[in-house]
Amino acid sequence: MHKTVTSKNEIHLYLKPNCSKSKKVLAYAKSLSNNVNVIDIVRTKGTGTIWHSILSKLNKSPKQLLDKSKPYYQKHIKGMDFEDRDWTTLLMHNPELVRSPIAIKGNKAMILDNPTDIYKI
Repeated sequence: MHKTVTSKNEIHLYLKPNCSKSKKVLAYAKSLSNNVNVIDIVRTKGTGTIWHSILSKLNKSPKQLLDKSKPYYQKHIKGMDFEDRDWTTLLMHNPELVRSPIAIKGNKAMILDNPTDIYKI
């Protein structure tokens, strides 16, 4: 997975390419910047260091990034209580559980639950 350090105008998008929300976010991001770096979180599984950096910029816990409606979450994770380190490991090995695309521009990061949130970054 790519580094999370970005230039002032560069937008890094962490997304799932087969997700309709991700496709909309990408289109909106390209309207904002000619320098959009797309990271497929399913194919390019991030290291713990990358996820820690992303979570730090988002000011979120790993559990807050999870889509709790996914069948895998419902069957295997619901009701479990882990330490942040273990939630991060879960993200590393199950990136398809990330609920929404993540955008990073400079030191600002957002989880984009609504595709037009990209305009706030």
